[in-house]
Amino acid sequence: MVNKKDIVELFSSQEMKNKVEDIIRVIDELSQKTPVIGLHYRFYIPGWIGAIQQSVVEGKMAKVGKQPFCNNMNYFEFGDWIVQISNKLVKLYSENKGDDEEQNKEQAEAIIRLCTVLAALWTNCYPEISTYCNIKYDENTLISAAGLVYEGLKENLKSLGYEENEEPKRNTGMNLGGEFKSMLYRLVGMFLNILILAAIFGVIEAIFGD
Repeated sequence: MVNKKDIVELFSSQEMKNKVEDIIRVIDELSQKTPVIGLHYRFYIPGWIGAIQQSVVEGKMAKVGKQPFCNNMNYFEFGDWIVQISNKLVKLYSENKGDDEEQNKEQAEAIIRLCTVLAALWTNCYPEISTYCNIKYDENTLISAAGLVYEGLKENLKSLGYEENEEPKRNTGMNLGGEFKSMLYRLVGMFLNILILAAIFGVIEAIFGD
């Protein structure tokens, strides 16, 4: 097991040491949190009922995501902070980079490890919120909050040799089985919606009919 003090002592800059100590403290705090799940329904009824279900879930996730989370920030703000702190670490690393290539490599690897562990723990605290793809990324792609964080890390840490992990962050399509299941759900949803509408109209007719 890597000693936390050894990680801090890899860096000569006091400002860098302070940043690393802050990240380690936050990592310890997040590792003690129990993941929160259960915001989603077990089963979504396709059609307008499913749209209502989804709206309710999105409202719940938005409310939870805006509650105090860590470091006087809410969940979404903390995700932004992960990207910001990674950018700050890389700038400090570049400003204080020495001639010892082996030490530079160790520092770069430590920064990458700290940032990716931090992002993974943040994602795991509210996995349903962090991996929910509802943010428009480009014309044909929706991305999750976790996806945005990992995109930010990839951009900030690429100069240190960061290789993007295969993180579930975008919703660009389905496989054949997923398409068949989706079609089946839509048919079931249409049938249920027709039955519900028929029942509603039946009640109205019974009350107001001749």
